[in-house]
Amino acid sequence: MTNETHTMQNQGSVIITGSGGGIGLSIAKYFLENGASNIVCQYRKRNEDLFKLFKSYQLDPEEYCIGVELTDEEDIQKFREFAEKKNDKIWALINVAGASTSGMSWKLTKKDFEYVVNSNLLATFLCTKAFIPTMRNRGEGRVVNFSSVVAFTGTIGAVHYCAAKAGIVGLTKGLAVELANKNITVNAVALGYFNAGLIKDVPVEMQSELIRRTPMMRLGDTREVAKLVDYLISKESGFTTGQIFHINGGLY
Repeated sequence: MTNETHTMQNQGSVIITGSGGGIGLSIAKYFLENGASNIVCQYRKRNEDLFKLFKSYQLDPEEYCIGVELTDEEDIQKFREFAEKKNDKIWALINVAGASTSGMSWKLTKKDFEYVVNSNLLATFLCTKAFIPTMRNRGEGRVVNFSSVVAFTGTIGAVHYCAAKAGIVGLTKGLAVELANKNITVNAVALGYFNAGLIKDVPVEMQSELIRRTPMMRLGDTREVAKLVDYLISKESGFTTGQIFHINGGLY
């Protein structure tokens, strides 16, 4: 995949949201390892791991990373301007950012429900809305959204998260149809349980149960996600759109 990533370097900038940790940070690391420095990373709270990553490649993180709130349209405008100032050619948008809380449906507050739906579904929509015009003007581009296995299976104590991630599936399919005539592909990755990200908030005994339920009997590795994303934003994926890629160890 290294040569492919070098090819991607010439297409334009790759925008990664949710780069402050977990899956997003791993995707940024994968691209940097493979020689692609044309990435722009969003984070909600300053993350030293993200800044150390760029510094390890002799890159100034302040030139590549920006802290913005993705449910705030004014912040997203700043995000777009930051990205386009660095490179006015936007090739790909990778919408990783998301959040969750725990609670049984009848105990969830309206505030909790709105927070999770906004952090996942609304943020994905607003980012896509902001960057699509640039891709349309160029007549090409790639969008990769992040959903979850729980959008298809459900899970106890997170109906708001299930609903938000299911919404991303619908958003992906609708966008794919709208943008196909501009050579812009839109796909989604539906994650199972991985060794980074929200899993860190899951009690150890529950992690063991999730591994037991997964046919491959392990958590996924974030590099496996990065390699899939690398393909989905490549030139060679131009006929692949509106698809949901399940990467979950056979969980369902």
